[in-house]
Amino acid sequence: MRILSAMVLPLVFGTVDPALAQLPKPDLADATLEELGNIPVYSASKHLQPSGEAPSSVTVVTGNQIREQGYRTLADVLRTVRSFFVTYDRNYSSLGVRGFARPGDYNTRILLLVDGHRLNDNIYDEAMIGTEFPIDVDLIQRIEIVRGPVSSLYGSNALFAVINIITKHGRDLNRLELSAEAASYNTWKGSVSYGRTLPQGEFLISGSFYGSKGHNQLFYPEFNTPQTDNGIARHADDDQLATALATASSHGFTLQAAYATREKGIPTAAYGTIFNNSGTRTTDDHEYFDLSYARMLFGSWDMLARTFYDRYTYQGTYVYPSPIDPAQTSPNLDFADGKWWGTELQVTKNVSRNRITAGGEYRDNLRQNQSNYSLNPYVLGLDDRRQSFIGALYLQDEFAFSSNLSVNAGLRYDYYSSVKASTDPRIAVVYHPTPGNIFKLVYGQSFRAPNVYEKYYSVAPNLPNPSLSPERIQSSELVWERHVSDWLWISTSAFHNNLKNLITQEPVAGYDTIFRNLGRVESNGLEVEFNGQVRGGLEGIASYSFQETKDSEAETFLDDSPRHLGKVSLTQAVLRKTLFVSLNAQYRSRMTTIASGAVSPFAVFNVDLLGRKIAKHVDVTASIYNLLDKTYYDPPSTAISQAAIQQDGRSFRVKMTWHLGER
Repeated sequence: MRILSAMVLPLVFGTVDPALAQLPKPDLADATLEELGNIPVYSASKHLQPSGEAPSSVTVVTGNQIREQGYRTLADVLRTVRSFFVTYDRNYSSLGVRGFARPGDYNTRILLLVDGHRLNDNIYDEAMIGTEFPIDVDLIQRIEIVRGPVSSLYGSNALFAVINIITKHGRDLNRLELSAEAASYNTWKGSVSYGRTLPQGEFLISGSFYGSKGHNQLFYPEFNTPQTDNGIARHADDDQLATALATASSHGFTLQAAYATREKGIPTAAYGTIFNNSGTRTTDDHEYFDLSYARMLFGSWDMLARTFYDRYTYQGTYVYPSPIDPAQTSPNLDFADGKWWGTELQVTKNVSRNRITAGGEYRDNLRQNQSNYSLNPYVLGLDDRRQSFIGALYLQDEFAFSSNLSVNAGLRYDYYSSVKASTDPRIAVVYHPTPGNIFKLVYGQSFRAPNVYEKYYSVAPNLPNPSLSPERIQSSELVWERHVSDWLWISTSAFHNNLKNLITQEPVAGYDTIFRNLGRVESNGLEVEFNGQVRGGLEGIASYSFQETKDSEAETFLDDSPRHLGKVSLTQAVLRKTLFVSLNAQYRSRMTTIASGAVSPFAVFNVDLLGRKIAKHVDVTASIYNLLDKTYYDPPSTAISQAAIQQDGRSFRVKMTWHLGER
């Protein structure tokens, strides 16, 4: 019923064009390298500007690149982005940026947006990026990735990056689109989308279902005893996801509604549960409504107003032996229930050489509830109920000293009812000394408020830590971008991050944990990326990142922090651009783990074959992942006892997409 309402309500209200979706959405399939290097972006300054003029290091991934490279999830996309890396513990995918990722983290230091709507929930602050991400990747028009601290515009969680997913709208389809795919591990997916442009607006409506039985069996040497089936977890890796998205536009209004539910089996015996029991699993539901209105006032003021409502729920079922009778089981049920609504008003005006952006936000966390209890026998471990609110004001001025020199300065004040207020600045100097050369010098501060999970979750007495302080980061970065020729674009960055009051999860008795503020973490790094196009239809991106991230007091490198990352993505168009052959490869260096061990370096290669307009209305994709069947591992989270988690070997996917109607 909720899926149906999420799809129908926008049409009932007859609305929208998201303010963010006011951006031009060019067809980038035939864009030149110079156009790709200066794609208009919104997220870096909350107004439209070429990426070369943005006050940050920005990467844009287009929908064409997603299709040509055969990416299945947002995590697949981010794995190929400079300075990003992804780990997977067989339940959730975790994202690291510039060497920083904490064991057991829920991507809390990344702000994830969909058309400007905040997706991080109000319990865990989690940014979901794997199959748990609530938007079908086929609906992505492009992704804007803004590196560095951006709390001066967005507030909490924008420490290392802001990722804004810009979705398709009716004008991007203007037809019925059906897709079906089959993949390894008994995996199936189907989707239906319909978009249309009308005289007074446009709308898009879409739904999809994904189901995978996962591995029939997974081997974990830590459980290699006869009592635990010799370390083999059978039929415990299943994954199901259903999503719905609807967007409608008219006369400057936009109403967007989304709903997703995902259930995942956990084969790792997380939190000390019974090994090889398929009953241990998690379920995540997220739904939202976002209504926005954008227009020009008095001929010179750009105004954006929006209001939204979100709900996020989580249920974890963890199966343990019963203390009454070890031959029976005692499920432990873990719940989170979050509801929040909010509003934002923003105005932008050009005054002489200044472009001024000012705004305010209010977010009311109506419900931030957590509970935990066990059955057989019934034992209540946690029943925590919270409410809070957040208010913020921000101001940004972009001043052009000359045609080749500008300064962007911004400041935001955030008031939290639950923690101390924060004031966060950012200043960037953008200089074009000669045509084709861009230098950016950026300094910024950001914060992350501790969430209710970190402050109040515990099933043992005296372990909650409500006195946690916000994390704070100071970051400096020098960016040089060079348009060498019509076929080569180079981007380089050097950065320094200084993070204080790092919130870290520490295990205590059993599988309980406590969160504490640690001292100071410093990170230094270098990045270089080459983006090229050559005649004959070959184009590609290659990048290398180096960083060192240390605990400044202990003088040790952080866990889950690779020092070297290498990425290559290549696409060759053949047969008059109806057939595309793509290769992407990722290299990650050795990483130490929280289990006092390490995971070895590895390189993984993926290939994809995309045929467009087969029989006029059909696209066909065939993909092979981990082409060389490389055995490699990701570090464990704090939830599991394994020393490392083996990742998938060689797998395949075949997908067909039918475009019915105007194209």
